[in-house]
Amino acid sequence: MRKRWSRARTWLWGMAIVLVIAVIYFGEVFLGRVYYGGDIARQYIPQRVLLANSLRQGELPWWSPDIGIGYPMLAEGEIGALYPPNWIICLFFSPEMGVSLSILLHYLLGGLGLYLYTRSLGLSKGASCLGGIVWTAGGFNVAHLNHVGIISVTAWLPWTFLLSRSLLKDARNARREWLTMGALGLVVGLKFLAGHPQMAMLGSMALFFYVLFLLYTVRPSLGHILRWGAGISLGLLVSLPQLLPTMELATLSQRAGGLEAIFFTSYSFHPMLLTTYVSPFVMGNPYPEGSVEVMCYVGLLPLVLAQAALFRSSKDERWFFFALGTVGTLLSFGHCNPFYSYLRHIPVLNLFRVPGRYLYWASLSWAVFSALGVDVIRSAISQHTTSRGWFIIIIIGLCSAVALGSVYLSPDADGLVAVWHWIPLLLSVQVLLVILFRKHIGRGLWIIVACAVLCVDLYAYGAVLDVTFNASVPRDQVDAPQSLDFFAQDETLNRIRVKEEIVPVLSVMEESFYPNFSLTHGLSSTNIYLPLVPRSYEKYEEALTPGRLNAMNVKYYLIPQLLPVDEETELYDVRNPFAALPTGRWVTFPPVEITELYVESYLSHSADLEDGSLVGELLLRRVSGEEVVVPLRAGMETAEWAYERSDVRDEVAHSMPQVASTWPARSGFPAVDHVGHTYGTRADVDPGEVEAVKLRLLRPAAFVRVERIRLKGASGQEHLLSHLVGLGDHSIAYRTEDVVVYRNHDVLPRAYTLPASSLPAPEGELSLPSSLRQEDVETVEILAYEDTRVVLRASVEEASYLLLADQDYPGWRATVDGAPTPILTIDGVFRGLLLSPGEHDVIFTYRPTFMLF
Repeated sequence: MRKRWSRARTWLWGMAIVLVIAVIYFGEVFLGRVYYGGDIARQYIPQRVLLANSLRQGELPWWSPDIGIGYPMLAEGEIGALYPPNWIICLFFSPEMGVSLSILLHYLLGGLGLYLYTRSLGLSKGASCLGGIVWTAGGFNVAHLNHVGIISVTAWLPWTFLLSRSLLKDARNARREWLTMGALGLVVGLKFLAGHPQMAMLGSMALFFYVLFLLYTVRPSLGHILRWGAGISLGLLVSLPQLLPTMELATLSQRAGGLEAIFFTSYSFHPMLLTTYVSPFVMGNPYPEGSVEVMCYVGLLPLVLAQAALFRSSKDERWFFFALGTVGTLLSFGHCNPFYSYLRHIPVLNLFRVPGRYLYWASLSWAVFSALGVDVIRSAISQHTTSRGWFIIIIIGLCSAVALGSVYLSPDADGLVAVWHWIPLLLSVQVLLVILFRKHIGRGLWIIVACAVLCVDLYAYGAVLDVTFNASVPRDQVDAPQSLDFFAQDETLNRIRVKEEIVPVLSVMEESFYPNFSLTHGLSSTNIYLPLVPRSYEKYEEALTPGRLNAMNVKYYLIPQLLPVDEETELYDVRNPFAALPTGRWVTFPPVEITELYVESYLSHSADLEDGSLVGELLLRRVSGEEVVVPLRAGMETAEWAYERSDVRDEVAHSMPQVASTWPARSGFPAVDHVGHTYGTRADVDPGEVEAVKLRLLRPAAFVRVERIRLKGASGQEHLLSHLVGLGDHSIAYRTEDVVVYRNHDVLPRAYTLPASSLPAPEGELSLPSSLRQEDVETVEILAYEDTRVVLRASVEEASYLLLADQDYPGWRATVDGAPTPILTIDGVFRGLLLSPGEHDVIFTYRPTFMLF
């Protein structure tokens, strides 16, 4: 009976960790809220949507054509496509709810793992419970709540320590050893499958160092060592279906060969930030300029407990964790550590940035030291609580109430940070009372009080993160953006591209399908927001031109809106770098004969202009040097774009000229739905050749936008000025306060053919002509377009190249009329084939190079 009660108490203390975690995260997951912000919304929810769709089709997301121009999604790793817990969560919960549940699940796993590991060291149940709380709710893990892939990996580290120690030191019989070996293999495999290669590697390094420590201190038998090695090997074997594709992608990515020094040391933990162990917000509100990568706060009580553990504990593990925590902290200094640069020369390590992630080791060390410290202090505590002890407990309770009340009543992040200007003093008082008057509080009650003080401390810390980096929203607010209705009307196979020069607020990210929001809602985007990008694609993007945009099948170019609007932000909001005509300077081109031109333009913030107000001039320079001036006047050639909005119509002082195009729009304060216009005007000019154009504006360029200029000759031939000067033919198709959408009229189809003679091949490389237009190619019939299978039918009259605007990548194979055919790389990135004259059935299929099943 006594043994059963002891086991029950063990599990009760373990459940205490569950209770603490549930209290801290309960409202977020179970009371109608979900975590939704940062990388959760941009990366993990999109990946879970893709994973859920694949699983429901009985497949794995080996490849996705909807990101970049095709991407080996499973190989990237963080999607966790081979991680069993993700299968259950994805199949039974919505993506946003599933991510929040995954966070809670792995916090529970990590806390229980740390609890059981410290129990295996012979520590008391209360001490192990407190250590589990430190590991889960403080330091590295709570800071990285948004990085679901990271915490999915870190949760398994204590379990690997527990099982390794059990195999090498505590094994009692053969059956138990074999079971432990199998469990170790399973845990190691899950760690690598969970979704973050860097953290899996750092955890493996820590485990390797720990095993070396055990070999030195325990000196296990050869049989035990071999069983441990077999367990690790089993885990690696389980994870091979993930590791091999990831290794292949890494060798083909922009990180192959190592990172540049600046990027390698980005997010270094500056030594001055050690002060944040005492007061985490001593430097002010970290959001949005700061980063969770350099947050390390574990609470004030663990700092005291760690000192007691280091100098007074009898456990040998204290020296290991002291060394691990010290090394982790020193490595986290990154560019502030002169020795860190040498890691760039070590294979595998040179693939990863963010030195701050070595705080992972430090956080584990703080958690174990806290547990060790509790038992050191607890050994000197009496069995009963004195009257003075009860008085101390009341004071601690009042301090906790003041702290919790101040946190609860703070209206926003700045208010919470202001609380942290004085709350460390209040917390310090509680810690001192817990330590100095420990002999007056009964042993069992003391550990409960200590855990309560720690929880108040970490709750106050987490409250700041909850309204900044770790924000949550009501579940019903996670909905499809309104702009999705516009794209849903287009049933053609095409892609979008988003301007990424800014990082807008979340609502703008959603409406503008900022990477990777498009993946969440089933749109294909050429933007990639993932750690690994194929080197060939990154190189292609670095020199992006209107022609390359066309070749990537980009039909829509999206610009997230800054707002509030002034001259500078308005210009950013509407300037399309692939189509915007330059202003204030002559633009030259090969001479063309014209007799007429047609100008499409619009105004903004110009409703007060009266009819005839001159806003700009279009200057044409003939070959002879003569200049022709075409005016742009409000109410005559151009007008306010939001003319139809009710408040503008009531105040506009100029007339509405001829409308060239109309598009759906939403604007104003508050925003209302209406239509937007571009206005067109024709002007006759004396016949002659023109060689240059200059757009001279009399109002800021932000408020006068010339979208298109067509030059027409006497023979009826038209020339689009943007084409003459190497720009694209784009026009506004949709505009709201969150996004401007341009339609690309030059977009090339997803699959097409062009004569073999039209593709130059310098040094054997096939390159698309920079001026390739729709009229130069023949569209190919797409019979089936799936993630890992594309079926095409092409008919050509002469030897031609077939081009599919998708990424060429190892694993793709092709057949033409059933016969295997080598795939050609066109323009360095696209998949292509050489076809003979006639009609052909072409099939592209993807099977990963290292696919083991």
